[in-house]
Amino acid sequence: MLLLAACLGGLVAGGVSANSSLPQLGDASRISIERETRLGEGVYNRLLSLGLVETQPLLDRYINDLGFRLLAGVDNRVREYRFFIVRDDAVNAFALPGGFIGINRGLILQARTQHQLASVVAHEIAHVHLRHGLDMLERGRSLSNAAMMGILAALLLGGGDSQVGAAALYGGLAGSQQAMVNFTRDNEYEADRFAVGLLRNAGFDTRGVAEFFRIMASLSGPSELGSIEYLRTHPVNSNRVGEAAARVRDSDPSNDQLDDYELFRDFLRYSSNDHLVEQGSDYLRALALIRAAEHQRADVLLDRLYRDDSENIWYSIAYAENLEQLNRVDEAELVYRRLLDIFPGDYVLSIRLLRLLKLEGRYQSSLLLARTLENRYPERPEIYFELSDLYGSLDKPALKRMAEAEFHRINGNSQQAIRLYDQILESGFVDLATESEAREKRLQLLEQLEAD
Repeated sequence: MLLLAACLGGLVAGGVSANSSLPQLGDASRISIERETRLGEGVYNRLLSLGLVETQPLLDRYINDLGFRLLAGVDNRVREYRFFIVRDDAVNAFALPGGFIGINRGLILQARTQHQLASVVAHEIAHVHLRHGLDMLERGRSLSNAAMMGILAALLLGGGDSQVGAAALYGGLAGSQQAMVNFTRDNEYEADRFAVGLLRNAGFDTRGVAEFFRIMASLSGPSELGSIEYLRTHPVNSNRVGEAAARVRDSDPSNDQLDDYELFRDFLRYSSNDHLVEQGSDYLRALALIRAAEHQRADVLLDRLYRDDSENIWYSIAYAENLEQLNRVDEAELVYRRLLDIFPGDYVLSIRLLRLLKLEGRYQSSLLLARTLENRYPERPEIYFELSDLYGSLDKPALKRMAEAEFHRINGNSQQAIRLYDQILESGFVDLATESEAREKRLQLLEQLEAD
């Protein structure tokens, strides 16, 4: 996936065009951090626009908290990393240029502990830090342009069907496939060693590395690459498994780390399934009841969970959500506000409270909270979605368009954002401050598009 991510990053960031000013194969060493970031951001925005990125704030925060806990062990960090969950049930993970690291939903649901998941995230951090993706571009200079376009098509057109993507991919690589796999194996050993250090420094159980390898082996069948996408892009053999096991025998994980992994996985199941079976933990059973609109039964379970641990954000949010469905809005608001007293300014709680106030028609209170969030988290698209809705309710069309433009800009829809800025500037009914902001943001987008 490293080569593919780097190639796709270059092609998407500049558009699929023969005239794009993209780095040529063999010029990878000349790519600056700024350029590398734009490459990865281009791919990430493309995935986002296709609806392949999990945007549920509670899930997004968990995966980023885990990632940044690992990053504390990276010296002289020069990239701004971004971790995200991919809405795909294939078992896979990948690193894009610039520190954009994607973990498939399918892989998360196979990992049984936070330590196993952390071992995958640490491994992808290692690939980025050690520049394996960019170095592989140099190694791949013998690939033809047709092969490169085949790789692009595999990733962009394969969609959620990993089998379709894999078939097109391997057809495009043709005779160069084996050389790339061999090169990747060298990278994998190096990334393993670096990842173990990150896990140990962050207080994770480094035995999660070998444990995850064993899970992959049990899923893949007798073939070394098997049918698991992660093993195609991250080759594993018995020597690598043995070396990983030997390296982590002295593991001494920290015991004071909060572990919400089971709750995280349960909520991921809830967010990605329209129909949940009422089984498993009380929390997952309650979520299944919410999904089935059996809110009175869910309330019995969630009320007990909340009373036993009222500071648990997973229980509290599910409890408040269910209270809203039961039209006990005042109680739901109280749950959010009590948690915000404990976790001031928390994004997930604030956005939930904002939406509750908006549904209640308390637009000014909701707008005040939204503007506070905008100042604190200026690159979160959900905030601008809410602002657009609020400005529409308050009959402020120019500000509504500004919020819509920001929403599209952040999601990578630059042309749509520019069209909205144009509409604002052409309307003639905007104040000077809004006009100036629209003109400046429009110019910034045009300059960025030209640079890419």
